[in-house]
Amino acid sequence: MKDKIAVLGPTGTFTDIATCKYIDHLGLDAGREFYTTMRKTFSAVGTDCKYGVIPIENTLDGYVQIILDLLALTELKVIHEIVLPIRFAFVANCASMEEVKTIYVQFKSENQCTEFLEGLDGVDIITTASNSQSYNNLLKDTTKAGAIIPMHMLEGQGSFPLVKSDVADSLDNHTRFIVISKDLNVEVEAMKQWKTSIVVTGDNDRPGLLADILGIFASNDINMKSIMSRPTKSGLGNYNFFIDIDGCYQKDPDVRAAIREVMDRYEIKILGSFYRVGN
Repeated sequence: MKDKIAVLGPTGTFTDIATCKYIDHLGLDAGREFYTTMRKTFSAVGTDCKYGVIPIENTLDGYVQIILDLLALTELKVIHEIVLPIRFAFVANCASMEEVKTIYVQFKSENQCTEFLEGLDGVDIITTASNSQSYNNLLKDTTKAGAIIPMHMLEGQGSFPLVKSDVADSLDNHTRFIVISKDLNVEVEAMKQWKTSIVVTGDNDRPGLLADILGIFASNDINMKSIMSRPTKSGLGNYNFFIDIDGCYQKDPDVRAAIREVMDRYEIKILGSFYRVGN
């Protein structure tokens, strides 16, 4: 029986493309199961599906905050990451921009195309749940409407009276996806550029907290890649700190020693060790 991968759907989304890239690169015998929300995708991993693929960070829009919250709340582990270039087009069912009255755009895509959208006057922006929904809404709309869609959705889909390519705020736009599983990555022999993610949780806030953590990694000669804070939702001023460092917890003694030192002082959770697939 094939393993199943939980995918934030519907088909044709960037997450779906990232999942297909993941399957092809690793030669997996796996099927895709589509879910309508990020929470449902998370919930399926370890129950209906063996893995899940979720977007976590975009060059222009930053981290997907709900994903950080779900990683802190669940016991799922990050085992791989995939990075995709992200390009958007604007298409419309009328011949000129002056005629456009309505634009459909997915909520995260909107944040990546702000310059284009803010340059339009007298246009209603209708937020959708997915890029596929934006596209389908445009196909059904008989008024003077447009949509922001991924460039790949133009291929083989017929023609529109108006098409503007590359409407994102930057051509250097990428989204990072993570692959989640119930267990830590067991590929400890893989000669890759590993990263390890942890989250410092609980009511640990005090002067010097972050400086102490930084000092522990620095004294163990471990490079910190990123740090993000998110409210714990247990009261104002309480935060979780999400930290990415170079190295693999499962196989690097220095990484294990540093994380254990942090564990001795703070409540932390290992979110997983992973490397990039396909790049």
